[in-house]
Amino acid sequence: MLINLDDFSRMLKIERNYSENTISAYLSDLKSFNVFLERNKIGFKDVVRDSNHTKAFFRYLSRKKLSPRSIKRKFSSLSSYFIFLLDRKIIKNNPLNGVFTPKLPKVLPEILTLDEIKKVFLQSENTDNELLGLRDRCILEMLYSSGLRASEICSLKINNIQFDLDLIRFFGKGNKERMIPLTYYARRWLERYLTQSRRILSERSTKGSNFVFLSNNGLPLTRVEINRAVKKYIDKVGISKKISPHTFRHSFATHLIDGGANLVEVQALLGHSDISTTEIYTHLSREFINSEYMKAFEKNKN
Repeated sequence: MLINLDDFSRMLKIERNYSENTISAYLSDLKSFNVFLERNKIGFKDVVRDSNHTKAFFRYLSRKKLSPRSIKRKFSSLSSYFIFLLDRKIIKNNPLNGVFTPKLPKVLPEILTLDEIKKVFLQSENTDNELLGLRDRCILEMLYSSGLRASEICSLKINNIQFDLDLIRFFGKGNKERMIPLTYYARRWLERYLTQSRRILSERSTKGSNFVFLSNNGLPLTRVEINRAVKKYIDKVGISKKISPHTFRHSFATHLIDGGANLVEVQALLGHSDISTTEIYTHLSREFINSEYMKAFEKNKN
């Protein structure tokens, strides 16, 4: 049985400013390790004394054919937990010493071309449901031109938006503050949505009074609803790529770099703490440009 999980959870929240979703994922990974220990009648002291038990856990995950990414995530969760115990001198040795996880294949995220983005935008503007269509069009614009995550769209509040400065003052992942420019088009669609659709939606419930984006029932919008809306427009346009709300963020960053923005600027806009996270977009941009060039070449050749 693992120990000090409540203290570990509090540390993630207070010291690292992790979101509830991230903390839940960490605890879920630790729970799966705990189940493995109980099933094999392995005590916590045995784990600390002999790293072969943690090695056996990761061999077990490999036999279950878990993806390398999932195994890597569980390793990261366990690593954070054992470092927490080491820092507090609860244990003297790290049970993960000598444990190796599979190398992750380099997978570049899918992105949309400017033409595809325009088609998705137009589809949301031509929907039969004008009330929700206007809301969705505004969300799509914010995902793309501001690079917001779906979770950030859901938690965005009225007082985060400073129309006088054309800025969104936002506390994103890890409770890090960042200032995001409110572009001309984002402002235009946001003002239309707030004065038209949201005014009607907000009358249906008082629970979403502080939030920008509301459901049909007037409640704060969820990530599931945003995913569903994005999928609907992507399907109607006929784009065969695997697209999620996060794809618009990837596209935003790639198009910025294509347009000449430097990595530090893009890092600040995306809220990345480590610039190496942003560097993927330079590789993605080159691949994207080559792909678009080949498409144009084949089209002209025919």
